[in-house]
Amino acid sequence: MKRFFYTLLSLLFLQTLLFAAPTFPELTGRVVDDAKILNSSQKQTLTKLLKEEEKNSSNQIVIVTLESLNGYDIADYGYQLGRHWGIGQKDKNNGVLLIVSMAEKKLRIEVGYGLEGALTDKISHEIIEYIIKPNFRSGNFYTGILKGTKAIIASVKGEYKAEDYHIPTKSNHSWILIYFAIFFISPIFMGIFRKRANKVTRFFHALMLSAFGASFAIGVFESLLISFIVFFLLWVIVFLSNQSLTEITNTSSNSGTYWGSSNHSGGFGGGFGGGSFGGGGFSGGGGGFGGGGASGGW
Repeated sequence: MKRFFYTLLSLLFLQTLLFAAPTFPELTGRVVDDAKILNSSQKQTLTKLLKEEEKNSSNQIVIVTLESLNGYDIADYGYQLGRHWGIGQKDKNNGVLLIVSMAEKKLRIEVGYGLEGALTDKISHEIIEYIIKPNFRSGNFYTGILKGTKAIIASVKGEYKAEDYHIPTKSNHSWILIYFAIFFISPIFMGIFRKRANKVTRFFHALMLSAFGASFAIGVFESLLISFIVFFLLWVIVFLSNQSLTEITNTSSNSGTYWGSSNHSGGFGGGFGGGSFGGGGFSGGGGGFGGGGASGGW
């Protein structure tokens, strides 16, 4: 009994360690440079820029550099940090965090509820990918932060234009439409030719869908690795599904049963729940965050 008690106590202690809240740096100003990648002059320039923006619009933007995330996901860390510091006005939810973690080489733009319509996830992604990241890869951390901050300010003002930053325009919506059109139309053709379907046709059918899926993935994530994983998984799923469909059709034909079409619907979703900010801060008013923004690495 005593051994069981000590085991249970150890498990509870371990659970407490695993789910313990991250330790946040102290909010010492609009620029919190814990990673020490900025000199005094650079911090003053950034602080002046952010202070002027808050004076003109009441929007609060805070830049924070970290030595490490200590194992935490940067998106969750940013959300929790906003709550802890209390960035943004409670009645406007107009806070923004620009987070840099040096050890993991991760970036995050965390956007408050009230600014999600202006500083969208798409724009946040563009700022990270095309403005901040190239400078960081060259070791120009201050330049990346300064240009990224100016782009964030332009966005919340409604003055952001991708072409001003030489960001390539992409028609991701077209890829999405093409992908889903192929995905839902192809089974119809498979139904028409299912009696003639063999391993070769199933192979090329799976190959076609996988190629479109991989193209869609690389357009969104800009990662060959993710694109390859999507291609492989789609190919396996579609090929095996077609094989099962053919076997079921053959079985039903032999038994004299007619198989009709059926509707299938589904989806995925998720995100962070909203809430009020907790801690104080230099003038934080308790604005809310819902997980809006984008993350990236360099």
